[in-house]
Amino acid sequence: MVQKNSLKKVIVIVGPTGVGKTKLSIDVAKKYNLEIINCDQSQMRKDLNIGTAKITKDEMNGVKHHLLDFLDSISDYSIKDFQDDARYIIDNMESIPLIVGGSGLYIDALITDYDLNNEKRDDDLEDQYQTLSNEELYQKLFELNPEAAKKTHPNNRKRVLRYLQIVLEKGTIELKPNLPYYDSLIIFLNKDREILYQNINLRCDQMIQNGWIEEVQNLISNNVDIEKIKEIGYKDLKQYLDNEITLEEATDNIKKETRHYAKRQITWFKNKMDCIEIENDAFAFEKVCNFIDDFLK
Repeated sequence: MVQKNSLKKVIVIVGPTGVGKTKLSIDVAKKYNLEIINCDQSQMRKDLNIGTAKITKDEMNGVKHHLLDFLDSISDYSIKDFQDDARYIIDNMESIPLIVGGSGLYIDALITDYDLNNEKRDDDLEDQYQTLSNEELYQKLFELNPEAAKKTHPNNRKRVLRYLQIVLEKGTIELKPNLPYYDSLIIFLNKDREILYQNINLRCDQMIQNGWIEEVQNLISNNVDIEKIKEIGYKDLKQYLDNEITLEEATDNIKKETRHYAKRQITWFKNKMDCIEIENDAFAFEKVCNFIDDFLK
């Protein structure tokens, strides 16, 4: 097995939506002359800007970003695609990469030896469970084999189905722990839950003011099927535009969904990753830099 100290170093900043990863990551990148690899799946999509709080050119402040703003709004892009693309960029990068995002499964697949090559899907099983949501399917796996369920994410439907298939066929499943693929310093940026939720609510109102409704209208005008957009809020605003709900109802739904998403992200980072948790306060940048300095020695 490759020893950890022979692996390439990467710095990772994770955290829930609305916690302030963007500003901190830019400050860190500027200080250490780093390039950023985006690991937020929503910000990979070109036409979803306001609703995903995508970083702007001005906010980038000259820092080079990879895997940002390159996909069509509803095009397919698997975790395996991301894993391959991000590893190619990292392995050909002279500097240490700064990986930033809130998509826990994507980050885990990138920085560990998470094997995505043998994810064979059982079509019969898919047909049998097609009416089940990702959460319901995951719960079924959890009931049959909790340990297998803990090794994947509810939204990784392909892997959940694969584990279900093995458990149903063999009654058990042998799971090996994921090993490091890179030597990773993982900073988990967090904030007091009440303050975080207030930030999420305020940001939602700001995004509406900044033209989120117009963004949805443009997508519709360009014949984009809003129902195929998985990102939070786009379906709600389409319902508003279709006079099915009021704007207040739409924004309340978006705020609620975003808060729930942030809670799931926090749970993932606390339970699934070996992180250094840092409160995003006035001293966060200094604390992060101290950890990075120690990591780079």
